[in-house]
Amino acid sequence: MPALGAGELRYHAVRRRERTIVVSAVAVSAVVVVLLTVGFWAFFVHTLSDPGSPALVGIRIDGDAVTVKSGQCPRDRVRRVEVWDSGTEQRVWRGDQPLTEEGRRGLLPLWEGKGYRASSPAGQPAELPATLDVTVDHGPAYGVSEVFDIAEVRRAVVPPGSYWTREGVRTAEQLDGIPDCGNSSGP
Repeated sequence: MPALGAGELRYHAVRRRERTIVVSAVAVSAVVVVLLTVGFWAFFVHTLSDPGSPALVGIRIDGDAVTVKSGQCPRDRVRRVEVWDSGTEQRVWRGDQPLTEEGRRGLLPLWEGKGYRASSPAGQPAELPATLDVTVDHGPAYGVSEVFDIAEVRRAVVPPGSYWTREGVRTAEQLDGIPDCGNSSGP
């Protein structure tokens, strides 16, 4: 193999550096793309798992009367409440479009058909299921749901105007005291 001249050596050295730079740039770009993809994925998973809606629902049982209070932003209105037997996964009652302003603001007496524009005909069961799954629909934006252990709710000491929640006893004002309601401000 003949010896390379200075010009040829310089040419090959420059080409080698160019290849090194290109390979390094491609490797760095690939790492950046992977990191951005993981970052965006984590951001969207967090955003979807915490949509900014109130996630706290309270319940109180006074004799035969069962009332649910759903925390919500001031402009939000309840469209529907559904009650499911968590043990059998069957719906036991449903009320659509509460007729009172209190109902539309999340204070929902269950099994009181006259308080709703439409409701399922089923009356309150003689014995409540061991666990109730209550779902409150606030419209197309969001809804909230909570599963209540009825024995635990009955054991709790719940003062008038307060409701049992998974985070302890809360008043209606505390349930509605959502720190970030986004664009939903007072009526």
